[in-house]
Amino acid sequence: LCLICSLFAVLAFATCGGYSGQIMVKVECFDKTQNNISISFNYPFRLQEVHFSALLCEGPRKETLFLEGDYASSAQFFVTVSVLAFLYSLLATIVYFFYQNKYREKNRGPVVDFLVTLVFSSLWLVSSISWAKTLSGVKTVTDVHQILLLLSACRAQENLCEVLQEPIWTNLNMSVAFGFLNFFLWAGNIWFAYKETGLHKSIKRYPSRTPSEKRGSFRQYSQTSFDQSGAGFGQRLYNQGSFDLSSGGFSLPQTNLGQAILYQQVGSPTSRGPLIFVNEM
Repeated sequence: LCLICSLFAVLAFATCGGYSGQIMVKVECFDKTQNNISISFNYPFRLQEVHFSALLCEGPRKETLFLEGDYASSAQFFVTVSVLAFLYSLLATIVYFFYQNKYREKNRGPVVDFLVTLVFSSLWLVSSISWAKTLSGVKTVTDVHQILLLLSACRAQENLCEVLQEPIWTNLNMSVAFGFLNFFLWAGNIWFAYKETGLHKSIKRYPSRTPSEKRGSFRQYSQTSFDQSGAGFGQRLYNQGSFDLSSGGFSLPQTNLGQAILYQQVGSPTSRGPLIFVNEM
């Protein structure tokens, strides 16, 4: 992944830092005098320093014109981020392959890599947005229609002006695309760098109890509570009235608020009913 990041970083600053554009305009005056005007501009796009001479079509006189705008800050910021990202990616690749033990020593290497990845993700986003806006301004200033409006000879209807060459914006458009692509690459690498730190393993996770474990604990609690007697939710043990075969009836148990008492009917020969547990609040 570091090799991919370094490759796209190279493409980003190569397409921006190595750009050079040119505009050529042919001016034909009403007296058939011709003049070809060539305007060249390049990185870092200090367009206010770009000047050219144009024929006035009023004898041999010429005028010197300048373009407008200084777009160097955004372009240089974008190229600087690209170069730093390339150098760091190259350094990280060397460390991963040749200094793996030192990289993982005391977990400092993964933590530093994680923090640097966060920083470069932010830088790529900010620089790409800034450069995209700056490129729009460069295109506006160097538009051939704006250049023709600057020329005094072209503003006169009796003269003829023709654009011979326009700047090609393919490389600069690709630089913006590579900038945002680098942002997505570095932002996607945040998760992998975070996993390398091992910070996610230090978070304690309590396992959820399964239904079978819950039923088992409930049975254990019920059995324990039934075995206890006395204060609180005390348990009272009663003996169901035994049947009297001679009298043809049976007697019900009596309750008492005192301690648990076991009642048994006198004269019951052998039969004894089941035990009943009663919870009293």
